Amino acid sequence: MGLSSENEALLEKAIAKIGPPNILLQNENGKIENISDLSFEDDREIEGKEEKNERQTCKRVVQVSLLLGALPLLFVFVLLPLLIYFCPHVMQNLFFLNFRKIPMTDYENVSANNVKSTGRSFYLQGEQGKIGVWHMWPRSLSARYHDKNIIPTGEEMEESLSKEVYPVVLYAHGNSFDRTIDHRCQLYNVLNDMNYQVIAFDYRGYGDSEGTPTEEGLVADSRLVFEYLRKKVGKNLLIIWGHSMGTGVSTKLVQDLSKESKAPDGLILESPFNNLHDAVMNHPFSFPIRWMPDTLVNLLILNPLRSVGLNMNSDQRIVDITCPIFIIHAEDDHVIPAKLGRLLRDAAKQAERDVEYLEFPSNRQFKHKFIYLADELPTHVRTFFAKCDKLRHGNNSQRLD
Repeated sequence: MGLSSENEALLEKAIAKIGPPNILLQNENGKIENISDLSFEDDREIEGKEEKNERQTCKRVVQVSLLLGALPLLFVFVLLPLLIYFCPHVMQNLFFLNFRKIPMTDYENVSANNVKSTGRSFYLQGEQGKIGVWHMWPRSLSARYHDKNIIPTGEEMEESLSKEVYPVVLYAHGNSFDRTIDHRCQLYNVLNDMNYQVIAFDYRGYGDSEGTPTEEGLVADSRLVFEYLRKKVGKNLLIIWGHSMGTGVSTKLVQDLSKESKAPDGLILESPFNNLHDAVMNHPFSFPIRWMPDTLVNLLILNPLRSVGLNMNSDQRIVDITCPIFIIHAEDDHVIPAKLGRLLRDAAKQAERDVEYLEFPSNRQFKHKFIYLADELPTHVRTFFAKCDKLRHGNNSQRLD
């Protein structure tokens, strides 16, 4: 028979006063212990073990995190410099970046690459195989044939190189990609609109040109195209235009030509650097080695690069150049800081070279490869061309419009 609710309440009060029953057990050592005490002690022991395990887990997580965080730093700050020291060809390839190409590029069809003017693609035979070249006509000459629905032959385009009303620009591009990349094609369009003929080519290993790039090889390929043009232009104005890495190549080429009394009529250096040391140490990816003193930089980075023929010390080479020089830079250039262009200008001035310098302010946002967007660029370039033409022919030279 069940208890009434009143009796149940009285029973609960009694149990509360008395407390839980003392159940005695004999442990493994033969000692008698209260089971309620054992349960509380077991709970505390379990809680202690759990806290200990949590601390150990946290400690392992921190250790693994630190290790994972240290591995990239170890690679960047230690292993990468050692890799360059023992394998300088790796750094050389990273400098040239000729492996960067756009798939399915049509090198044969010039207009397929956003070149507005009439152009032709041809090849010259270099030391390591063919060298891909483009010849792009000035706007007015291209329009004349286009209006008559006539496609000029390769021979006709080659013969136009000697027409003095259409000066010739030999363009030496920078590292990465090739002559088809858009910002280069946009510069060709600007120069074509100025009624200049443009010759652009790819160094060995770039684009559809065969071979493996080295500084000496790039200069040799540039000279190959220059010698071809020298035979074709006759008395026409011939200007070399280098951009970025191409300024180092062009400066070396024109130094060699100047020493042989074969200098071009002028040299334009767009976004140049003064020497390899400063170019490397000021590059945005150089932060892993900026902590090094110069002695260590030379030992681990520059000397190995020089051992494979990579020098590009334009500030030492520009002092031998005999033709007028025009340096163009953007203040906000994030790849090659404008201060390096100024240092190159200063080296030329100190050697009493004929050098002009133009720097676009950072608010124009031209950075490293968009100077072609400057509306006033054609005016400055025409002024420089006129100066070069005047030095060649004297005061009675033709006006270059």
